[in-house]
Amino acid sequence: MAHQEKHPLDPGEGSRIFIAAGVLKHPGQLTPFFAITDPEAAPTITLGSEIFKGWGGNAAKNGGLDFCYDAELGVAGNCRGLPGEGIEGLQGFRDPVKRLRDLGFKVIFSISNLPSERPIDVIPELAEKVVEIVRPTAIEVNLSCPNGMLDDGSFHPPVCNNAKASGELMQATRSRVGADQCLGIKDSAHVPTLRYNANVIEIMHLVRDTSPYIDFATGINTIAGQPFPELTAGGGKGGMSGPIIADVARDWLENWRYYAPSRIAILSCGGVDSNNVAKELPLRVSKGALLVGGAQEFYRSGKPHELAARWAIEAA
Repeated sequence: MAHQEKHPLDPGEGSRIFIAAGVLKHPGQLTPFFAITDPEAAPTITLGSEIFKGWGGNAAKNGGLDFCYDAELGVAGNCRGLPGEGIEGLQGFRDPVKRLRDLGFKVIFSISNLPSERPIDVIPELAEKVVEIVRPTAIEVNLSCPNGMLDDGSFHPPVCNNAKASGELMQATRSRVGADQCLGIKDSAHVPTLRYNANVIEIMHLVRDTSPYIDFATGINTIAGQPFPELTAGGGKGGMSGPIIADVARDWLENWRYYAPSRIAILSCGGVDSNNVAKELPLRVSKGALLVGGAQEFYRSGKPHELAARWAIEAA
């Protein structure tokens, strides 16, 4: 699939690189991107995930470390817990996002919920507010974060594990943002650990129940609930990312592309970094991805605009 020319996220002859959610959380982080004035050099950027009511994340609540990376193993762990400013912070994104869109950027705004909130109670309203205030190119509903722990220490299962609930949520969200707004979801890997293949039945049911309401799907998020003793802010567990999960991410991509209608664009992330983007980008595009990207290396770099440019050069 070379292009989906009528899709709002199709880059045309521009960069196929996108920065996934979890990196760009504050309006000030967008300023360095203003220097990119050539639309064909502009990556697609994802903001958030933002939440309905602001909170500081697991490190602010519990203290300790919420991110770690082992370069030798190519594995990162995080238990950040979706820190964000909530609806109160949306206004700050309005002018920077307008400026980026005027420069030719495509901007996705990712939204999610906290463990104390029912997704159906907050996400449709939050999506409506984002469209009204920020006016991004697309809204991404994060169905894939197990963003809290139960009393026994296990993580909340993500919404994407429940296809029926996911479908109802996306139907409600679509009704709030309207038919013309580009709307998508972020999905999990549908594996408990690296040793498993994707749960194809879960993916098939999720595609079936969400497809009527979405224009794209992003995946994968981290492999949730993995042991990382360093992550003291999350009780020694967190989401696994980094090159180590590349095979899992490609498996997810192949399944989504097989089951999803062709009009739905696939944004493939998970396991891509500077060392493998030259291989991974064309490979994933050949498997049906419209865009290819990541988060953890961008998060570590401190200069995501420069890293996106290097990725584009490596993959050219």
